[in-house]
Amino acid sequence: MKLVWIAQDLHIGGGQRVICELSARLAQRGHEVEILYPRGRQGFRVPLGVSARACGIGIDSPVASLMVNFPALIAAAPLCDWILCSMPISTFAALFAGRLRGARVLSYIMNDERAIFDDRSLLDSEILLECYHLAADLSHRLPVTYAVNSRWTATRMRRGHGGDFPIIPHGVDLAIFSPEGPRLQKGAEFTIVCVGRRHRWKGMDDLIQALNRMRKNPDVKLEFELWVVTQDDLDMSAAQFLYRIIKPANDREIAAAFRSADLLVHPSWFEGFGLPPLEAMACGAACVITDSGGVSEYARHNRNCLIVPIRDPLELSRAIAGLMGDSAWRRRLADAGPPTAARFTWDHAVDALEAILKKRP
Repeated sequence: MKLVWIAQDLHIGGGQRVICELSARLAQRGHEVEILYPRGRQGFRVPLGVSARACGIGIDSPVASLMVNFPALIAAAPLCDWILCSMPISTFAALFAGRLRGARVLSYIMNDERAIFDDRSLLDSEILLECYHLAADLSHRLPVTYAVNSRWTATRMRRGHGGDFPIIPHGVDLAIFSPEGPRLQKGAEFTIVCVGRRHRWKGMDDLIQALNRMRKNPDVKLEFELWVVTQDDLDMSAAQFLYRIIKPANDREIAAAFRSADLLVHPSWFEGFGLPPLEAMACGAACVITDSGGVSEYARHNRNCLIVPIRDPLELSRAIAGLMGDSAWRRRLADAGPPTAARFTWDHAVDALEAILKKRP
């Protein structure tokens, strides 16, 4: 089949990474895959066997870039069998392009799309935010095929009512994310790793508060350091502890950080799936995860991780300190990680995607 993605961008981010992973494996299975994206919004290396085309004009803002280049993305879509998309504006573009090219459209929902700008990190305008809410709500009621990445995402799509949506879970590349492989040199007795983003809902402020609390706690005996895996320029000025910023060039460098750390902390307020903890589990790291929604696809409290409430630095600090002081507990959780991750592969995800694409209209 000829498959075309209309992507909001190919800049560094979880959703874009998923698009590239799925595209690579679809191409390996003999599909012709092309990714269309707004000009100037590329960061990921396009996988071998997948073509990519920048459309329109280069604009720095991700939201403005997509809206301004909306017509160019529609016009660039070639004749194809399916147009795939994610995020509201991309879904509208895919709908129009599908009508023009006679293609079916699949909208792959990967998070609570309505809420992702509510923290005002990227969209600090009440009027624009309300317009986005309206667009997101409408984009979930279009005459297209929908799929989600978790049961939690399905409930958010219908604002708490759920729906009978096929699930395409995210996957882990077990050839890269595994306990064996290169490691980074540690600078402290205990190393905590996280994936940092500038969006407030990713919980970095909560983690900094939790670690500041631990730094002042006389019962915490070990010297610790936080490794922040990120491509963003983060404000770490409030941190009262040792930290290192790691800007990885590829997944192998992310895996090296995960397998080298004693603990991964994932402090998000909400996640459609939450891939970093699962990848860290594959690398044999113990994990502390907030109860952020989509992580329930794989996270089991006190079986393969510790789960704490969202937006609660005190409980977060208690969980981290507890595992820091109990190596046997930490090892038990870490040992449960690789078998958990083995159930979630990209091949499994593509199986679910192909099952949708091969259905007759």
